[in-house]
Amino acid sequence: MADTIPTVEQLLNRARAGDRDAFAALFEQYRPLLHRVAGRLVGPDHAGDAVMESCIKAWQSLPVFQGEAALSRWFCQTVRNTALDEIRRRNRRGFEALPADDETHSEMVEGIEDSRTPSPVENVQRRELGECIGRAMAKLSEEHRQTILLREVDGLDYREIAAATGVSMGTVMSRLFNARLRLRKILKEEMAHENT
Repeated sequence: MADTIPTVEQLLNRARAGDRDAFAALFEQYRPLLHRVAGRLVGPDHAGDAVMESCIKAWQSLPVFQGEAALSRWFCQTVRNTALDEIRRRNRRGFEALPADDETHSEMVEGIEDSRTPSPVENVQRRELGECIGRAMAKLSEEHRQTILLREVDGLDYREIAAATGVSMGTVMSRLFNARLRLRKILKEEMAHENT
């Protein structure tokens, strides 16, 4: 008889009974999402550490997980809290909470597919547009910047963003709407300034 792949519920029950391998298999299913969430909060260089630390915390607090919230939401809240702890530690040491990294902001522009090879002029225009978007993103509030990056760069849906940031879906929608409005306004102002 062929082995059947255990369901999330079966893995969760086995993990609650103390099966570390079941917990590891369960956690691995959510690792890509958790890594994206952690990366947005603490930066790509520290995301892996935050995910591993949250794995340990999730294992330790598994007995109190009631299953009322979706498992993905619970894991996201755990990684979010771990990342926020790291941000607080960094702030106490005088580091910036979210690294200003032009490459991250440029991904929004560089991810646009182009079937033809861009000319040197187009390469310069793309780089300039990426820099312009990066400057505009830096002018957004932390909440708006995180929300728009989680949505537009990482591709998380509203529910995932809510779990990652610890706010309601309504707040996510509101922040995303306002972030896009603010970003458009900043970009228009920058374009008008460049044309004068």
